[in-house]
Amino acid sequence: MSDLVVDSIVFAQSPRARTRFINQRTKKKVKEFLVKRRGYKRPDFNRMILDLGRLKWTHEKIADVLPVSSASTVSEWARGGIPNYDNGDALIELWRSETGIQRFPRDGEWATYKYKIGQLDMFDDWDELDGVIEQLDNS
Repeated sequence: MSDLVVDSIVFAQSPRARTRFINQRTKKKVKEFLVKRRGYKRPDFNRMILDLGRLKWTHEKIADVLPVSSASTVSEWARGGIPNYDNGDALIELWRSETGIQRFPRDGEWATYKYKIGQLDMFDDWDELDGVIEQLDNS
């Protein structure tokens, strides 16, 4: 029975074993990936659902448009559940099409990344609107 016991030191000393288990973290591509992953934040699905709610989308309407079974799935996402990749991507695309904003919110950015939903930013310069009103009053 003792003949079947394998000592891990044997593998550590073997040059063939060492070449198979090269430290992957020393490779350039792996280092770049780890640096990018450090700054990654997942999409903030709760905020997207809240924004869609402000645009008069109910959980039922969202569930009807997305490939999900029912509104309870969307409610679960609103409470912090994480959708699978396909449904999450579909929700992001729906949010982008409804809000007109290309960069979607990510977790932890609620204080730093602000945007307006709806028609609040319809005019960049409100003086332009005043000029239109004056022209209508004069005619």
